[in-house]
Amino acid sequence: MSFSRRNFVQALGLSLLTPFTLRSLASDQSLPYADFILGTAPSNLATDEAGDVFDLSVSSGDPSLSGVVLWTHINPMAYVAGQSLFLQVSLDQQFGDVFLTTEIASQHISLERDLTVNVDLDGYLNSDSQYYYRFVYGDKTSRTGRCHTLPTGSIDKLKMAVVTCQDYTTGFYNAYNHVANEDIQFVIHLGDFIYEYAQYEGFEDQIAHPMTLPSGEKVAMDLADYRYLYKEYRRDKNLQLAMEKHTFIVTWDDHETGDNAYWDYERDTLGAPFHPYTTDERFGNDPELLRQLRRDAQQAWIEYIPARVKIDESANHAFDYLSLYRSFKFGDLLELFMTDSRSYRTKEPCKDGNAWQNYWCTDYEKKSQTMLGETQRDWLIDGITTSDATWKLWGNQTLLAQLAATVAGVQTAYASYDAWDGFQWEREKIMSEIKNNDISNFVVITGDLHTSISSYLKVNYRNINNWDYSNLVGIELMTPAISSPNLQDTVDRSIDVGNVFKSILNGGVQINNPHIKDFNSAIYGYAVIEFNNNELLWTVYDIDKKSDNPDTSKNTYKTFHYEPKEMWLTER
Repeated sequence: MSFSRRNFVQALGLSLLTPFTLRSLASDQSLPYADFILGTAPSNLATDEAGDVFDLSVSSGDPSLSGVVLWTHINPMAYVAGQSLFLQVSLDQQFGDVFLTTEIASQHISLERDLTVNVDLDGYLNSDSQYYYRFVYGDKTSRTGRCHTLPTGSIDKLKMAVVTCQDYTTGFYNAYNHVANEDIQFVIHLGDFIYEYAQYEGFEDQIAHPMTLPSGEKVAMDLADYRYLYKEYRRDKNLQLAMEKHTFIVTWDDHETGDNAYWDYERDTLGAPFHPYTTDERFGNDPELLRQLRRDAQQAWIEYIPARVKIDESANHAFDYLSLYRSFKFGDLLELFMTDSRSYRTKEPCKDGNAWQNYWCTDYEKKSQTMLGETQRDWLIDGITTSDATWKLWGNQTLLAQLAATVAGVQTAYASYDAWDGFQWEREKIMSEIKNNDISNFVVITGDLHTSISSYLKVNYRNINNWDYSNLVGIELMTPAISSPNLQDTVDRSIDVGNVFKSILNGGVQINNPHIKDFNSAIYGYAVIEFNNNELLWTVYDIDKKSDNPDTSKNTYKTFHYEPKEMWLTER
């Protein structure tokens, strides 16, 4: 049974200004993917605990003041052409106080979208509210998910988990079982939700979850391969539990497409230096194949990640098709800026010559080197410098602080040009703008390096004085990987990590980089960040990923305390 949208909206006392639609990328700037209408869902149905229908369970993402994006996937074996999907949103876990019921018509459950469904409820929920939700298909309901909208007005504290880098082939997601049990509402995921590999290179003898891509290749080659990877990752019960319990805010890094991905502006195509389309003579470094690879990666991401981002289905160029950088405001306490440092970045510098030429190369200082692209960089600077929130939080992918071998504060070699050390003009511009605008309470959270790092951020890293407030901008906090091999495991297996890393890993990180307060690349896990008006706490948890044991111990590695007034970062 269906009701008219007008009668439904009037019954709730809501306006008709917001279109009540399901979107492929739920955004006012997106083309509608499919309308849904109010309907009554069948009752007295069994929960699909085994995942026979809802094989990847449910999840929520991108909270707003009045909504959230809800997601599910229909098992192809349970798909019935012509059968509607229902969604129920309730104020209680038993669904005795149902707030919203909708019917998604069968024509909008599409094989073209790999039977994924993203429903944006922006405009139809209350702020700072917890809801329970479930989908109904045929005679089964999904497991129940829990979601939360953004708070408004004055709030005193906020606590969130921060995760990153979850290669599924080389480890177990024990950390996600602990994330699920955290007393939080939101989880920030900083990228590398999937890895394009069928097996993580160098760890082939430690594969916990073997995979065979549909293409038969070692890395993802097309949309079918990317979809396969997302489905395999999302089959994990610990990840499912965490995504059922909390609302995720997700960006991507390189491995959602290809290792060290960038944009090749000269050829106007994806740069993927280690991908077969670039390196294998079978494919001839064909720019069209690389453009399609980026499009396939983008499409799979928006199908399998619940996010309110901008999409233009009619666009031909990758920049026009998807824009995923966005911001979230948590009352007057915090504003979060989630960036995309892979779609617009230029090529990693100082890699094209021989070892001697690369050593003397200084292209990392050039203004033409960009991590974010001009439009996104201006958006970030403007957002941070004009925000009226107490805390300004940047969700960043690769290490922002310097990591180098130095002599008396002078950098002699950098550990990685794929990080912000390869884009120093842009880094200094962002830091200078924040400093010149007298922005306090600035914090950056970072993933990518599979390492726990706590560091001061500076305009000029040649100034080694951590008490020179004219040079300090804020702090950077890096969370360890959920499961992706860390530097210690990599070195232990005699895999090359580069001469600079080798030279500074044995106790030399802080000596060469005094702005770094703590560095540990021998643990796995996640972090929890807690804000109040005057301070923050950053707690890093060390959780084993090498055995299949979700209840393995949750060990506190360290807790750091930061007082922005004094710009003082200390270990508790």
